[in-house]
Amino acid sequence: MRKILTVIRKEYLERVRSKSFVIGTLLGPALMSMFILVPVLVAEKGGDDVRTVGVIDPAGLYFDSLMDVLADEGQDNVKLELIESGTVDESLGEMKKSILDESIHSGILIAVDFLDSGKATFYNKSVSASVMRDEVLRPAMNRVLREERFAAAQVPDTLFAYLAARTVWSNIGVTPEGGEEVQDEDVGFIMAFILIMIIYIMVIMYGSHTLTAVIEEKSSRMVEVLLASIAPGDLMLGKVMGIGLAGLTQFAIWSTALFAIGQRGVSVGDVSFDTAFLTPVILINFIAFFLLGFFLYATLYAGIGAMCNTVQDSQQFHTPLVMGLVLPMMMLGLVLRSPDSTLSVVLSLIPLFSPVIMFMRVCVETPPVWQIGLSWILMIGSIWLAARMAGKLFRMGILMYGASPTWATLIKVLRT
Repeated sequence: MRKILTVIRKEYLERVRSKSFVIGTLLGPALMSMFILVPVLVAEKGGDDVRTVGVIDPAGLYFDSLMDVLADEGQDNVKLELIESGTVDESLGEMKKSILDESIHSGILIAVDFLDSGKATFYNKSVSASVMRDEVLRPAMNRVLREERFAAAQVPDTLFAYLAARTVWSNIGVTPEGGEEVQDEDVGFIMAFILIMIIYIMVIMYGSHTLTAVIEEKSSRMVEVLLASIAPGDLMLGKVMGIGLAGLTQFAIWSTALFAIGQRGVSVGDVSFDTAFLTPVILINFIAFFLLGFFLYATLYAGIGAMCNTVQDSQQFHTPLVMGLVLPMMMLGLVLRSPDSTLSVVLSLIPLFSPVIMFMRVCVETPPVWQIGLSWILMIGSIWLAARMAGKLFRMGILMYGASPTWATLIKVLRT
């Protein structure tokens, strides 16, 4: 035990005292904010430059109405320009020329019988313009059509306002005790995504540290000296524990900073950090899935590192492991739409996916306790199995030199 503690202490201090640890601890939240907060702020501010849209309105009835609707909807990033050059064909030729020389972004030809047919033609140079068409111009033209038809039918303004009214929603969450609480879905989602990104980044980063640490000692032949006084399994356990404690230290610093920010009510744009989201259930699962996810991946990385002579050799094994965390990140949309579906439940119980998908389910809509407990049990069982396999790889591969390892070599060692 004393020898294991010595290895743990060495690995821990070696990383905590390094400049990369300090820089990573300071810059980590900033880098994560780039992936999380910046897109939110860009979405709030519109994120687009002002785009000029040419409009051909042969009937001369709809251009002003379209401008009023866009102004009322707050679409300040779209500027309309009326194009009138004699006939419709001449105006269309001028609009096409302006689109090609990029003096305008795109154009709309409103049919003369727009009131009856509702037809409008959109001209553009880039397929990306269809996003603005569908999100901005189409809803605005639909509203113009409705208002013009109401006006043509001489519907009183009071009746029009009554028919055009929109529902006003407020969201109330029901507490386990049957009470009520006001929910802010945006804040909850952002906080959940921040916590998932912490788990995702930390597990990959410190799992990779375990891989490179084993390879470096193996290539420097230092491991031969260490194995003279400590068993290979104890050496692997000490490395995994020491690197894990370093990750847990960084994890604790980031979590404390996040909690402190939330306590002070810091806001960025319309996004505020609310510690009310960090319920005991979420905090416990946050810590549990970080630790379980790290030890699962770190033990696998340690075993693979023992088989490889260089970092380049490890890439063929590294990529499949990383996909165990990348794939669930790609499936988060599915979980958000239906956290209790059979597919979401099954995916969240797969040990390699659980740290991301099960934790997202906990944040979105806490699943039954038996499902959370089962995911923990399956992960612990997987860690035990991974530790046995990694221990065998570590014992047999730590002194292997020469040819680059292959999948066949790895399978052969595991079957020995």
